[in-house]
Amino acid sequence: MKRIRELRGPLPGHAAGSPAQTDAHARWQRYRRNRPRYRRLLQRLTDLQHGLCGYCEIDLVENDRQVEHVVPLSHPAEGEARGLDAANLIACCGGGATDDPEARKDPERASFPARTGTSCGQAKGGDTNPDFVDPRTLPALPSLTRVRADGLIQADEEACAQAGISACRVETTLKILQLNVRRLRTARADIWRALDKAWKAHRGDIQAMTGGAHRALTPANGRLPKFFTTRRSYFAPAGETVLARPPQAWI
Repeated sequence: MKRIRELRGPLPGHAAGSPAQTDAHARWQRYRRNRPRYRRLLQRLTDLQHGLCGYCEIDLVENDRQVEHVVPLSHPAEGEARGLDAANLIACCGGGATDDPEARKDPERASFPARTGTSCGQAKGGDTNPDFVDPRTLPALPSLTRVRADGLIQADEEACAQAGISACRVETTLKILQLNVRRLRTARADIWRALDKAWKAHRGDIQAMTGGAHRALTPANGRLPKFFTTRRSYFAPAGETVLARPPQAWI
């Protein structure tokens, strides 16, 4: 997980106060049924997030992306009010539960059986755990999560203490989102191995590693590489030096 920006302003094609239904699910489904309007919203969120899922950081592609309510529609206190709140929406992948035939060919995107390998919004569902950490509230620096060489993502206790956010809350969030399911952990480990093959010989060269971090961690054509935090963890501390430079276009 990384910090992402919050969508501001009204939803595309939605006027405040309409439609008349009072049920949050009904209002959202009516909004979503207008496919051009929904696609505009999804594209705005995708662009805002530099093409990455707001939870697992896989790259968002046409056949594997959807809008996610961070505060679920079923939330007893806030769901009703935040169903069409732009600030409550992020773009996510299908969480391994895609029905698209092409996406199902990709082991990073499809889980078999799906019930044991879903992640992100599919795993979170209507969970209303108050310890869940919204990725829009994460600090830009330092990263509160780190990835190991074997692909496991976990809370960075030192960074969490520095940011004043409980490491237990971060670990709870990772579990709610199931970000350590096998397909995601395998994908992150594969990226780590590829990076190590290319950069292991340069680990002691600060200038080389900083240059590599810049290429790996800054947007190209508005998009970031998938599994950003894996790359960030590999290039640390050079990566953090690069990410601290203004204008921090990666956020």
